[in-house]
Amino acid sequence: MSHLALLLVATAAAVALIVTLRPHDKPAQRPPAAIRSTAASSPSATSAPPPAPPAYRSGSATAVAHTDFGDVRVRVTVADGRITHVAAVELPHGNPMDLELSKPAARTLEREILQAQSADVDVVSGATYTSTGYLASVQAALDRLSVSTSETPRVLVTAPSAAITTAS
Repeated sequence: MSHLALLLVATAAAVALIVTLRPHDKPAQRPPAAIRSTAASSPSATSAPPPAPPAYRSGSATAVAHTDFGDVRVRVTVADGRITHVAAVELPHGNPMDLELSKPAARTLEREILQAQSADVDVVSGATYTSTGYLASVQAALDRLSVSTSETPRVLVTAPSAAITTAS
């Protein structure tokens, strides 16, 4: 019995020692690259100006992307060269889970696109296919509204699990 008690005490002491001495996660010594580059530049430092945002004609354009779970059709409205409205016209709706994931993802992407004034935003976690299709549709619609494109382009782009075509 005394050997069992000694074994339990020794085991508890070993566990306590291991927990105390284990390396703890240390905070990052350097900020992420995006923050580091901003923090590293001083107001007096000269740098290249940011690239000019693309120029868009005022109007609306609709584009569709075909994903593994259904079509994603988006209408983009531009006024005075700025994206003013992005709306999902069609989202994957084959089953209740599609709707449960697609609608909140579309609302999130709409906010992000309007804020960024670009389709270059992150996908929504948990709705990757819908997000990829949504962003591809937005980009195709913006390409149609770009000042440098012709009036009725035909675009077929393939992305991971998404084929994009623009509506004429």
